[in-house]
Amino acid sequence: MKRLLQVIFLAIIVDFYFFPVSFTFIPTSINSKMLVAAFGFAAFAYKCIREKSVNFSKRTVVAAILALVFSLWCYYSVISNGTYDMTYVTYWTSFATWMGGAYGVYVIMKNIEKKADLSNVTKYLLIVCIAQCIIALLIDNFPAFDRLVAMFFSQATNFYKMNHRLYGIGCALDPAGVRFAAVLILTGYQMVHNDHVTGNVASLAKYLVAFIILTVVGSMIARTTTVGALMAIAYIVFMNAAIKRGGYVNKRQLWFFALLIGLVLISIAVTTSLYNSSPDARKWLRFGFEGFFNWVETGEFSTHSTDILMEVMWVWPDNFHDWMIGTGRYGLFVWNTDIGYCNFTLYCGLIGLALFASFFIYVILSLNSKFKDFYLLSLMLIALQAIIWTKVATDIFLILALLLCIDGDVKESISPEAETE
Repeated sequence: MKRLLQVIFLAIIVDFYFFPVSFTFIPTSINSKMLVAAFGFAAFAYKCIREKSVNFSKRTVVAAILALVFSLWCYYSVISNGTYDMTYVTYWTSFATWMGGAYGVYVIMKNIEKKADLSNVTKYLLIVCIAQCIIALLIDNFPAFDRLVAMFFSQATNFYKMNHRLYGIGCALDPAGVRFAAVLILTGYQMVHNDHVTGNVASLAKYLVAFIILTVVGSMIARTTTVGALMAIAYIVFMNAAIKRGGYVNKRQLWFFALLIGLVLISIAVTTSLYNSSPDARKWLRFGFEGFFNWVETGEFSTHSTDILMEVMWVWPDNFHDWMIGTGRYGLFVWNTDIGYCNFTLYCGLIGLALFASFFIYVILSLNSKFKDFYLLSLMLIALQAIIWTKVATDIFLILALLLCIDGDVKESISPEAETE
């Protein structure tokens, strides 16, 4: 029982970090991420006092500098245009808050699990994402449960209901899809490189089942989930389909593909049954996989949202000054576009966009020296961020902050990450 309570407590902390939400019993300006970050800052301060030193890893220092430079450039763009739109001028504050929250998660995980590594982080992120999928289905199907959630958590549920969208607790729309996509990619990495997963049929089956559930239900919540699922599947198949030296296929590969094919067939049977028997399931499945349904029915892979993006949301500056420096104004209601590339260019110019992109590229590539066999995965994370910005102006730094803080697989000549974040 003690172990179960510890796992539940840690999962809640991870959820509060990963899917920030405001509470009804405290000011809504304070969300769960801030609370976890406050604990992280306090834990870090205590460590520094105890050790009588303040240490940061090189990658964290460089990342902080790049985030600060981007914020300062945004400030220059805002001041030079006289708009005082501080949306991304404060990005360095967001960076620090995510890092504080990630360190808070790290400290609690280290105390409960004894090891805060990529395997444990992925496991708990997967647990949290599956829990959010279940909560979203419960909210949609049981009004009493929806009212219970509303008693404790403050959310814009009217918007979700008016737009017929599934939602969890602090989990909805594109931000949820981005998080789901990143977790699916990390899960794919575990199913390829984690010997405790690949070497145990039961463990591998659990990960595959979780992967399928998150792909299906997560896509019903936000279709961006499908992007991460497709990238993860490509990675898994590519890494497992390679013929070993000597021209043979090993037992692990056979078990993997046997499990994969079996679970996929079962999933197809279950979803087909639900599609045919439940109007609600049919509605959400058609929404989540609208592109695939359109492809089968019309021969064209398209969705309503992507059609709108392509037709009206590619909005660009109309003069050299705005292309380079931006207009100092940001947002959907200013430019009538969700597209990240457009919003960043219009706000802080191509220079600002390049600085922001460089920040993510550096952080992701710097992790190659921390985790084994991470290079291809790092390219996939860069690709995911690049794809996300074609649809919405959000990012995956909350994932990267965790990866910066946790224990690495590769021993480095500098002080351990556990002591430097």
